[in-house]
Amino acid sequence: MSRYQFSIIYYRFWLASGLLILACLPSMDCQAAQWLSIKKTDLNQLMVDKQSLVEEKNYIKAWVKVDYRQPQKNVESVDRVYNHAKALWYFDCAKRKAATIQVFQYDQGELVYSAGTTLKQADFIEPLPDSEVEITQQYACKWQAKEKQRAEAIANRAANPIKPAVANDKDKPASPNSVAEPATPAAEAAPAEKNSAAPKPAAEKPAPAKDEPAKKAEQAPATEQTKASEKDKNKAAKQDKSAQQGKEEKQDKDKEDKSWAYSGPHGPDKWGSLNPDFAVCNAGSQQSPINVDNTITAALKPIKRLQKFPLKNIALKDHSLILDAGSGNMMVLDQKPYQLKYISVHAPSEHQTKEKSYAAELQMVHEDKAGHRVIIAVMLEEGTANSTLETLISSIPKEKGQSKSLAIRVTPAELMPTKPAYYRYTGSLTSPPCTEGVQWIIMKEALKISKAQLTRLQQAIGEPNLRPIQDSQGRMILE
Repeated sequence: MSRYQFSIIYYRFWLASGLLILACLPSMDCQAAQWLSIKKTDLNQLMVDKQSLVEEKNYIKAWVKVDYRQPQKNVESVDRVYNHAKALWYFDCAKRKAATIQVFQYDQGELVYSAGTTLKQADFIEPLPDSEVEITQQYACKWQAKEKQRAEAIANRAANPIKPAVANDKDKPASPNSVAEPATPAAEAAPAEKNSAAPKPAAEKPAPAKDEPAKKAEQAPATEQTKASEKDKNKAAKQDKSAQQGKEEKQDKDKEDKSWAYSGPHGPDKWGSLNPDFAVCNAGSQQSPINVDNTITAALKPIKRLQKFPLKNIALKDHSLILDAGSGNMMVLDQKPYQLKYISVHAPSEHQTKEKSYAAELQMVHEDKAGHRVIIAVMLEEGTANSTLETLISSIPKEKGQSKSLAIRVTPAELMPTKPAYYRYTGSLTSPPCTEGVQWIIMKEALKISKAQLTRLQQAIGEPNLRPIQDSQGRMILE
């Protein structure tokens, strides 16, 4: 063997080894790679490593892998077959073109083919419709658009600072017992002071004639009648002022309730533009709810809970049914204690499990001292009547904004399923301001609710109060 031939063989070995190492990098670090299934059929499954999505110059690059159910033939070596492939693709979203930079093909785990080129030498072509490249390109370009929105939102927040993303009054249900005390106008005391003022001494007059006592007797009833009339006028003025004040308070409340909605011009697709505080609703990358699918087995431990203290009040507020949890109910996650603040009810459910929706969803909102949140979601599915839910439904106030104390003892533990299994992921609040960094616990077992109970619950809430499913963007869902 000549020295030249040895160099060629060595070079090929070095190139194949180097490409193999590069291809394995996304999958070697289980914490770095986040394989997201973006299409699954009876023939194959297409996945993208969300962690590898990066903007480079004018392109988006991403590692992908495809698992095939039937052996595939290599286009350059027809005698070679493979059932698993990995590739590094670059996408030009503006021109809707893509290029393959590196590719690796495996047969039962054994590398049977590899090839690679440089970005400078790569051929960018328009992908075939509905091909694996086009499907991945659509995902990558959508990701790029959301990243730009997110960057703009961050820049906007930097220019217009807002409160830290922790629990605050606008996230929490108003205290059911709080009643605004109308201010007493100073002018209301004026008529009383006028009537109680001492009469000025009258000027000296000549002695009255004989018929003057009769005249005084006639004038006395008229004076008393005048005073009574003024008193009635003052009372009516107070009533009118109170009525006007109540009307203004109701208008303010209606205005606040209409600042966002679940449909119409203030619906979910417009939340991010309604208020600078809501910008993350459109620009965020960890929004909720999601469809729970493509989970990772992590042997999650049962949640430690203390839920024996009764719920305090029930109210119709902020497009939802709110149960005030009072104090004392706790849970522990990652060795940190969280206190249950309230439970909101959504009908139908906001989350889905493998694209399955439920009749309703209970969301138990917990917070720690720093305002970080953990929300336990319990699904309700139509079936037999639930006695605990019957107690709560029977206590629902008749009008929006009203709150009632629960006369019958109901604890959060009675609203939890018996099986401890759950899913876990990181998301956000499902209503404005859509604050991210929320730890979601989705219980696998659903509670039953009868059709009649569900109808009464829906009638009380009004319109469906669910936010549409958000893109999981490759987030890890543990179970």
